[in-house]
Amino acid sequence: MPSELDCLVLGYDDDTPRQFARLDGDRSGSVEYRSFLRNQVSIGAAPRTYMDALNDLVGAGPRWNQRTESPFYHVGEVTNLASLYLSSYLLFRGCSARPIGLVSAEENELIAALECERPRVVAMTTTFYEDTTSVERLVGLARQHCPSAVVVVGGPLVQNLFHDLPAVEFQAALERMGADAYVSEPEGEHTLLSLVTAVRDGGDLALVPNTFLPAGGEFRLTFAQREENRLDECAIEWPRFPDALLGKTVQTRTARSCAYHCSFCDYPIRAGKLSSASVDVVERELEALWRRGVENVVFVDDTFNVPEERFRAICTMMIRRKFGFRWFSYFRCGSVRRRDTFDLARASGCTGVFLGIESGDPGVLRNMDKASTVEQYLRGVEALHENGILTFASFIAGFPGETDASLRNTIAFLETAAPTLYRVEPWWYNHRAPIHRRAAELGLTGRAYDWRHATMSAQDACDGIDEIFASVRTSRWCPQQSFSFWALPYLMGKGMSTGELVEFHRLLHQLLPVSTTMSGYRALALAGGPVIGELTGFVQGLQLSAPRFVRQSARR
Repeated sequence: MPSELDCLVLGYDDDTPRQFARLDGDRSGSVEYRSFLRNQVSIGAAPRTYMDALNDLVGAGPRWNQRTESPFYHVGEVTNLASLYLSSYLLFRGCSARPIGLVSAEENELIAALECERPRVVAMTTTFYEDTTSVERLVGLARQHCPSAVVVVGGPLVQNLFHDLPAVEFQAALERMGADAYVSEPEGEHTLLSLVTAVRDGGDLALVPNTFLPAGGEFRLTFAQREENRLDECAIEWPRFPDALLGKTVQTRTARSCAYHCSFCDYPIRAGKLSSASVDVVERELEALWRRGVENVVFVDDTFNVPEERFRAICTMMIRRKFGFRWFSYFRCGSVRRRDTFDLARASGCTGVFLGIESGDPGVLRNMDKASTVEQYLRGVEALHENGILTFASFIAGFPGETDASLRNTIAFLETAAPTLYRVEPWWYNHRAPIHRRAAELGLTGRAYDWRHATMSAQDACDGIDEIFASVRTSRWCPQQSFSFWALPYLMGKGMSTGELVEFHRLLHQLLPVSTTMSGYRALALAGGPVIGELTGFVQGLQLSAPRFVRQSARR
């Protein structure tokens, strides 16, 4: 008799291959297409992400060429935090639950769980989804292999659709995704618990708040009830999960929301005021991870080092406990007021930081309400490098007020600060962000990647990114799709050193298109032979531990 699981929590279905196939056939010169070109390299006929290149070259080496399975290194091997967090939340409150982190690599495991464990509820997180495609696919799998399950979809996608679409289109999107219930709440964990217990105990789903349910031919919200889940009461119970699921690198969080209110971002509006776990609870979680053999900890807090005194207390605790972690986080280097805070970060194990600098121009930073100056950023990056901490600097091109001159200031900043790695993305116009209130003043029209304002258009921003990429010599590009900063701790957990990661980026940087036009990309494909040879020798000389996943195609 098959067992029944209360809830199967699905993390992330990587849609990058389908996105790449769509965009490679597009060639329209759209902003999305041009960004796509700067996220993949030309090795052979097909576009390849950085992780694709690693898999291809490792798989072609002597260690794998006699095997029927090919390696599948993927940052999603670091189990999706939302799936772990929600599973832990349910387990601690008396429900049976388990996560599947990277669905695209664990589809066989998902099907087996659906057929053998007969989950009462299948819950889907949507943190990384920009459209409904992956949700539709996963709902279809759940329906096929466990028709009795109540399928619940929650997370940012549902809220984004609700706020961005007209009512008729929102209803059509919910119908298209095909789930039974949709959670619409910035936090949502207590709503999910209520849904799971109602399904298990035969309760009335209409009594569960914050949920869109089918009624009268459409989906209607039951009623709104804002959640306030205290992080000290929601800490992940790490001993409940097997070693194979955790691996050497783990994500965790110590705070919710953001301490700042940048004008391009609506996250603090959606997430509410900043709330933090106590240092004692953070210590308990880290001790549990250290006992499990975790080596790399990724703190996903939006402002891990703010407030500064709390951050210093966490660093001091890690030093006192001698955990020995290498840790990574978002970091507001312009907000550090005490110079020895950088020393504490290094001594506690800080290895790499994500710096949301956004612009090297004072006027653009003021428009963004960044609350930091160019000079503060320069001093902060310098202090991080003095402490041997790897830096990844993220920038936005085209924000209102951007001009050719301000983009040149960003180039000058990059050349002076010389972050280890960097990336520049075209501005994405979010009508829910505070800057939208100034649309008339700034001449702002359009939305998403199709916009124009008084000083620049989205296509102008792409031209500016091309100029930045062609001009910067002191830093290496780190792409977004299937890689980004979060691949660094994952690959360190597989055996790469900091120096090897920098060299990997140096080599691949040379295979990226200087110009995001088809002619620039195709010309590069003809000129990359010597670099590819050097890259092949470098990758095949790495001493990497085997990935947990193999390519799906190898199993069919």
